[in-house]
Amino acid sequence: MLEPAWISHPDEVDAKVAQWSADHGDIFLAESKTQFAGRPVWALTVTDRSVDDAGKAKAMFFKPHAHEPAPIAAQMNVISQLLTGRTLDGQPSEFDNERVLRECQLVFMPDANPDGTARAPVEAWDGSKYSNDEFWCWMRGEDPETGEMWKRVDIFDDREEENLPERIGIVYEQIDEHHWVEPNRHHSSTLFRWIFELLDRHEHWDQALSLHQTEFVNSPHNAMMILPCLFDEQPPEIQRYEREWAEEIVAAWSELEGAHPCEEVRPLGYTGQQRQYFVERWGDLYHRLHIITSEIQNNSPRTPPALQQRLNEVAIRTGIERLLAGP
Repeated sequence: MLEPAWISHPDEVDAKVAQWSADHGDIFLAESKTQFAGRPVWALTVTDRSVDDAGKAKAMFFKPHAHEPAPIAAQMNVISQLLTGRTLDGQPSEFDNERVLRECQLVFMPDANPDGTARAPVEAWDGSKYSNDEFWCWMRGEDPETGEMWKRVDIFDDREEENLPERIGIVYEQIDEHHWVEPNRHHSSTLFRWIFELLDRHEHWDQALSLHQTEFVNSPHNAMMILPCLFDEQPPEIQRYEREWAEEIVAAWSELEGAHPCEEVRPLGYTGQQRQYFVERWGDLYHRLHIITSEIQNNSPRTPPALQQRLNEVAIRTGIERLLAGP
């Protein structure tokens, strides 16, 4: 059974956003872009709107992948604390709310692909119902020729695929009648449309935290921080900030019961085409702001949903604390 503080289904997210909009309009702004499938992709700004934004530290937090729901639950619980002073299950806020709202402008994108999330068979992957092989077929679809996970691409046209899965993997976002994209690998995704719009609104952003989950197969770890694949080419100031920020998150995780974070912080290790996607889609952004990625274990009884959520919350909280501390 999921914890009372867990909200990840798009219908629940939409209802909570409507409630917060009605109750906290002075510190909360909900904006959305509508997916081709009809669901809103929210950009939720939390800040004291009576204070000029110009001098505020600015950060965005986003969750690209529909098969990774814990970052949704974590973002929603953090937002609840900042707006109401309480978690979704009634515990006191961990934040100095007045200071955060006065000094920071925070934009949360809880779910970049709510249509994909709504197509999932569960609201949390805990390893009790699906093996990783089954989970991966939900993620990208089942190859009808091999019965294994379908290929990973940035964009595809469902009219041109000879071995198209009967059920399109939930990781993919449909962007028109026939085209599908992985949200963090193609600029046509709603995620990138939001990121570019936010960058156009404000010349300077301090942070962008990309929240993810992976399975940590045959690994003793259940959490890790990842630097950009082009880390070695970034300006020294950006390198310093990103490494220190990532190491602060690892240190905070290490204090949690059940957390086994990887102590080493290193750049994204993809090679070949998967790396090239990041070079092409994120390369310019890596020189404009501090971007790091968190990975929390998914679909494993070793890291139950409550711990998945907590690890994500701590990563977000640590980023906000760094904003308050200054560069």
